Amino acid sequence: MKVKPNLFSLSKNLDSLLAALIGFFLIQIFSRHSGIGVSPDSVTYIAATRHMVSGDGFRSFDNLPVVDFPFAYPFFLTIISFLSRLDPLQFGPWLNGILFGVLLYVSGVVMNGFQKTTGWYKRILLFCILCSPALQEVYSMLWSETFFLILILLFIYSITNYLTYKTKRWLLVSAAICAVTCLTRYAGVFLMLTGGTVLIFNKENPLLKRVTDCLIFGVLSVPLLLINIIRNYWLTGLATGIRPKSEVGLLKIMEYFGDVLCDWLLLNKSPGMAVFLTILVILIFAFIIFFRRYKGSAGTLEYVIAVGGLIYSSFMIFSYSITRYEPFTSRLLSPIYLLLLWSLSSWISALISEQSIRTKWILGIPVLFLTTWFINKQLAADWEFYDGVKDAGIPGYQEDPFVKSEIVQYLKTNKNVFDPRSPIYSNAGDAVYFVTGQPALQLPFIDFPKKVEAYYNGYYDHRREYLVWFQNEEDLQMPALDTILKHKDMVVLKQLKDGAVYLSK
Repeated sequence: MKVKPNLFSLSKNLDSLLAALIGFFLIQIFSRHSGIGVSPDSVTYIAATRHMVSGDGFRSFDNLPVVDFPFAYPFFLTIISFLSRLDPLQFGPWLNGILFGVLLYVSGVVMNGFQKTTGWYKRILLFCILCSPALQEVYSMLWSETFFLILILLFIYSITNYLTYKTKRWLLVSAAICAVTCLTRYAGVFLMLTGGTVLIFNKENPLLKRVTDCLIFGVLSVPLLLINIIRNYWLTGLATGIRPKSEVGLLKIMEYFGDVLCDWLLLNKSPGMAVFLTILVILIFAFIIFFRRYKGSAGTLEYVIAVGGLIYSSFMIFSYSITRYEPFTSRLLSPIYLLLLWSLSSWISALISEQSIRTKWILGIPVLFLTTWFINKQLAADWEFYDGVKDAGIPGYQEDPFVKSEIVQYLKTNKNVFDPRSPIYSNAGDAVYFVTGQPALQLPFIDFPKKVEAYYNGYYDHRREYLVWFQNEEDLQMPALDTILKHKDMVVLKQLKDGAVYLSK
């Protein structure tokens, strides 16, 4: 079935526009107390933006080249900052409000293109997306996912149009979107796999054309990411930053994955339930893929959505098995939130609409009760989130407990205590930069003993150096404070109940 034309038209999306406007104002409400949410990753984006605006290159809070994150999102912030003459912290709430609105509008556009959809289904799902605690969290923070999620939806729309109309224009648009997505987050490579999969298994084209399409798509999708990686390796010897090896087994990874699904589905967590949900979600995506291919509808939005969901889920589980990072969070898995929501629900509208009046009531009432329960749970979680942020701010470096902590207040009022000729180390270098505006180096990870030994011996020919220690930001992947003090001869410049500032002798 062909994709319905003019899916973006305003006449078809008045409900989407209303949801977008509400989404915009919702982010303004969340940001009212202390501004947009800021995490350690956000500080990297902010620092990179400030450096690029001032002409100092793509550098992080430690004044070193950014390699952990690709170029697109900081560059996006830089363009806005350059044109507006505002800092990302100033325009962050407005930007995220607009991006959340765009996500809601494009979500409505995508649902317009489902094979069999109704107005009531689209509006209920728009309301669920608007009230999603997971998405509200993402769009309350200065994170690249705010841009990344929109690109994923645009890619799904464009590649589906190519499968339908088979015009080179849509193939080139899909490749361009994929290229930008990969330059926004390294995980964007899953779109290369998604695009390659739907193209190579597109039975409506002969094998030679399928192979040619894959080559064109791949060649045009990879250059921006490849340039970014070559630049990283040229400057630092690292392709995508320091990535410690994973020490977690597959079952534990599936548990982490399922814990997030429990949060999304508002269920109580348990290891068994988490693993079960992980397997179930993967099977649901796989079933939809095979069912639609069997029914001859492998060129629909629902099919591409399921392929994307399966590949992203598999990609994240696989990447976690080789690279260690924090346990899965809503943020890391947010790219499949909408894909899963649609895969679980898109068939309901078609099923009910084909039934008799009596059967519609029989099927519709349980669906209505389930939907009401789900939305009620979402609203309860939303209120809990709002109740916290209205008084203390969005969690992170702009939240009151952090801002009002003794160590932060000391750093704010004593920025001049640091000699600019001496390096500053910290277990939260991003926090030091965010508070003082001065570059600060992160302590090395204990997974790299040579780097730790070099730090103990002095990177800078034994020049004097500072250590800013945040008691509440301890990271078990870094050396403990008592271990550092045993190896380095340091004196206390200022002792506080939640941190301290040291200077080497």
